[in-house]
Amino acid sequence: MFTTERYPLLLFFDGECAFCNRWVNRVREADHAHRMRFGTKQGHTFQKVAQFRPDLAQVDSVVLVKRRPDGGEDYLIRSVAVHEAIRDLPPFWFFRLMLTLFPTPIADLGYRIFSKLRAPLFGKWSHCRVPLEQDKHLFLD
Repeated sequence: MFTTERYPLLLFFDGECAFCNRWVNRVREADHAHRMRFGTKQGHTFQKVAQFRPDLAQVDSVVLVKRRPDGGEDYLIRSVAVHEAIRDLPPFWFFRLMLTLFPTPIADLGYRIFSKLRAPLFGKWSHCRVPLEQDKHLFLD
């Protein structure tokens, strides 16, 4: 199990992607309920997830682990993961609306296209982010 009752969502992202890091910062700031923790896809925790679910290791996407009421976990990717991650976050109302209006295959196509363009447009970091001291409890290695 990778989630807890206290933190029912665990969002994995590309820690070397400049856009992804900025987006995660905005999500973290908007998550006033502190229901979400974060980890990079380059980290040890995601490597454990990949051992359990090897299909996720090859996906060029955020991966959201969501705790079910029965204690089990669902693994969401692409637009479905983003939609679930921002569901209760008011600053993202427009993106939630867009993801609701577009069928998942079309939203996933848009996600795939953007995923290919994010590094050329926003750049990559040579290292993964180091969380601020006050946020360390929200970031897994």
